[in-house]
Amino acid sequence: MSESHPQIPFSFRVQQSYTFDNFVVGNNQLVIEQIKTLLIAETNGLLYLWGEQGSGCSHLLQAACQQAGVQRKTAIYLPMSEIRNLDPEMLEGIEGVDLVCIDHLQAVVGDTAWEEALFHLFNRVLAKQTALLISGNEPPRGLGVQLPDLLTRLSSCSVFQLQPLDDDSRLSLLVSRAGDKGMELAPDVAQYILNRSGRCASQLLATLDQLDHSSLSAGRKLTIPFVKESMGW
Repeated sequence: MSESHPQIPFSFRVQQSYTFDNFVVGNNQLVIEQIKTLLIAETNGLLYLWGEQGSGCSHLLQAACQQAGVQRKTAIYLPMSEIRNLDPEMLEGIEGVDLVCIDHLQAVVGDTAWEEALFHLFNRVLAKQTALLISGNEPPRGLGVQLPDLLTRLSSCSVFQLQPLDDDSRLSLLVSRAGDKGMELAPDVAQYILNRSGRCASQLLATLDQLDHSSLSAGRKLTIPFVKESMGW
C-alpha cells in the first residue's frame, strides 16, 4: 500500500489492555496466526471471526488495531453495537486506511441502510486493497443478513470460529489479568472465583474488575473469605 495515508475521519478508542500478548490463546492459535498474516500482507485480506459472547473477538480486533499502529499502519475500529444508531454514511472514505475492523456485526444486521452501506464499503475495500477484519456472533450464513449481495461478500471471507476457553485457560486468564492490575491472585482463590462466577471470559473479567475495586477500597488482599464477602457468594 502507499506510504501516504489519509486522515482517519473518526476513531473509536481501543482498550489498551487488549493485546496479542495477553490474549489467552487456548485452542485459537491458528486464528492468531491468520490475523498476524493479514497485518503484514501487501494485498487485501478478508477475515471473519465468530464466537459466543466473551470468546475474545473484540479483544482480537482491538489487538489487531494496536498492532497495526506498531507496524506504522493506519487502522480503524468500528464497534457496530455502539454506532448502529448513527448515520451509515459515516462509513464513506474509511477504506483509505490499512486495516478496517468491524466488531459486533450482528448489531446492524436487518437494517437496510446499514447493510447497503456495508456492502458498498466491502466493494471499496476490495478496490483499495484494504485489509478487513470482521466479527459476529454467528457465521455469515447464520446472521440473518437480508441483502444477498452483502451475504455473498461476507461468505467470501476466510471464516474462523473462536473456540471457548477450557478451565485451565480460564484460570490462566484470571491470574494473568490480575497480574496486569497489580493484584496477587493465589491459585485457590482463582479456582474459587472460577467455580462461582459466570464462565465466559467477559464475565470472569467483570468479576475481577469488581474485586479489584473492592480490594482497593477495603485495603485488603484477595482471599477466599474476602471474595465471598465482596461478591455475596
